[in-house]
Amino acid sequence: MSNKKYTLKSKFGYAAADVLGGGAFALTSLLFLNFLVTIEGIPAALAGIIVMVGKFWDAIVDPTLGMITDRTRSRFGRRRIFLLIGIIPVIVSFTALWYSFGIQSVSIKFIYYIVMYLLFSTSFSIIQVPYNALLPDMVDDYEARAGYSSIRILISNIAATISVTVPPMILGPVETRTPTSFLIMSGIFALFFALPILITFFTTWENPNYAESEVLKLPDLMRQFGKALKNKTFLQFVGIFICAQAATDVFTAVTAFWLSDILQRGGLMTIVSGITMLVGILVLPINNWIAKKYGKHVPAYTTLPIRIIGLAIAFFLGAKAGLPAIILVCVLSGLGASASAFVPYTLLPDLPDTDEMITGTHGSGIYAGMATFVRTFSSGIAIFLTGVALDLFGYVESSAGQIVTQTPTALLGVRIMFTIVPILFTLAAVFLGMKYRLNKQAHAKMCAAIAHKRETGLPTQDAELIAACEQISGMAFGDMWVGQPVSAPSADSPA
Repeated sequence: MSNKKYTLKSKFGYAAADVLGGGAFALTSLLFLNFLVTIEGIPAALAGIIVMVGKFWDAIVDPTLGMITDRTRSRFGRRRIFLLIGIIPVIVSFTALWYSFGIQSVSIKFIYYIVMYLLFSTSFSIIQVPYNALLPDMVDDYEARAGYSSIRILISNIAATISVTVPPMILGPVETRTPTSFLIMSGIFALFFALPILITFFTTWENPNYAESEVLKLPDLMRQFGKALKNKTFLQFVGIFICAQAATDVFTAVTAFWLSDILQRGGLMTIVSGITMLVGILVLPINNWIAKKYGKHVPAYTTLPIRIIGLAIAFFLGAKAGLPAIILVCVLSGLGASASAFVPYTLLPDLPDTDEMITGTHGSGIYAGMATFVRTFSSGIAIFLTGVALDLFGYVESSAGQIVTQTPTALLGVRIMFTIVPILFTLAAVFLGMKYRLNKQAHAKMCAAIAHKRETGLPTQDAELIAACEQISGMAFGDMWVGQPVSAPSADSPA
């Protein structure tokens, strides 16, 4: 693919679809658990279970969709066709996710929201899995991918900022919110999330070398899937992704409870969420500079730890906290949280290259499917843990317009979930980020080994390239496709 297509216009066109990814995650993380507990009157533990069931479903759907996209052939490519297919389901399912049509029974509401969440999760995956696989099929260059990912994260953060600041304006004061107001809000944002996907469809492309490649049989794809689970770099990526995003999701899910119950300032939701997201956008160029100069994984242990300072301060704040202290928490949290999305999504496009090293095929769909599942699963774990923990600490659910005074134990639970749990997840992400080894130099050596194998049919004899491949994969060179002669393919490699 010619570098002439690597334009700013194509970068923004590619990024447009992540209005759904950034916006929907932010909005549901911020409001969905609170909506189920305070508007629909569902106990916090059951509300957490609703989300968790959806994430177990994602464990099946996301990798399966990834394999399906790898096998798909159409006039619109193997990825982009799914962007069209998923638009209407996203609009319908997201709207239904916030309205129970007057159901009164808590048990029936519980079942209804499980079904609606499953439908939305599936619709979301139909878009997000092929979207996550699209960039590796569009762009071959290591640094160019980082440029596309940076614009994607910028658009995602802008969408997230809109999605956490505008809904409270539509919903009105906490005490006056009704199911109807949530229905109106969800309909507006369903369109906001879905329509930009059309921009991505019309402005992106797929590398014809991948589109015309052999359609692998299902057993071969399953062997690829098994190989991916042994890929050291991928496992490190998964650990960083889960821990960094879970920290953000727990923090976001408890924000509404922290403001209303601890600070007793529920009206600050728009300000707090807006400042946190805006800071994340402003620090994006710094993360991008760090990534280009030192490595895409480096912000995981340079800017991400800043979040810990903000969370530590937040633990000690109460109803008498001044606005400057609250804003300081937002700024520090935003500075650190910006790396939560930046690092995983800049690392993701390089993972299919490691798959080619190991299996001989460019399994973008498989890695995108698993990455999408990791993202949604971390969100589900976060909300599930939050719901269960609040319930264990004795947090009392309410219905629309009702004000409940929580016990000191319940308030302690809110403090712990808002600060301590995200701190622990963040520390784990920092540690794993320091262990990540697929930097620019290692990537170049891996690609050189792959090119040698493609051109000659024989594995490279360069000790430096061999060592780089083994370090990246965590496997012996002879056990990978790149280390085996064409005449003697690995039993794990596709025929």
